[in-house]
Amino acid sequence: MLEVLLHTPGGVSVEHLTRELGITHNAVRTHLIALQRDGAVKRLGQQRTGGRPEHLFVLTSAGRETFPRRYREIAESLIAAVERTLGYGALDKVMHGMGTEAGRRLVPARSPKASVSQTAAAMKDLGYEASLSVSDKRGEEIVARNCVFHELAAKYPAVCQFDLAFLEATVGRAVEHRECMLRGGRVCRFGFKSK
Repeated sequence: MLEVLLHTPGGVSVEHLTRELGITHNAVRTHLIALQRDGAVKRLGQQRTGGRPEHLFVLTSAGRETFPRRYREIAESLIAAVERTLGYGALDKVMHGMGTEAGRRLVPARSPKASVSQTAAAMKDLGYEASLSVSDKRGEEIVARNCVFHELAAKYPAVCQFDLAFLEATVGRAVEHRECMLRGGRVCRFGFKSK
């Protein structure tokens, strides 16, 4: 269904999808409801027919993102070019600056800083399986059970600076990278120094 929608950017009707896919009207409607709920498809409007007008459905930008993308290759090439051209220290600074910028976009300078809990929730929205952990001994920590940049960070450890700077800019406190999957840890664990 997504492929049919991709190839028909002007929108398609339930009737068109039924013919193209060889399934019932009810099956098409069921799939469209699920895809709309997930934000992959939206109803565009209606097209006039000889009888009753038909609703048209189109793929959203989120729906287009379900198709394969090659972002990793361009990101890796860009990171390699920065390191090759400017050196490792400059790559470290670039990644730190990008993380700071991302954190500032999340929490504008004039706003109060995000709590550690809000920051963990924001990380989940960015693809991390992250959560808040609180203990008397360690205080507040964010524990990430995956790294969205793991393959890139394995080749270019400076990529970790993005996360550290993002967390620091968002929470407004210095960050300690207490455990790291790249250094043999089971998770990435980020602690926050006192204000």
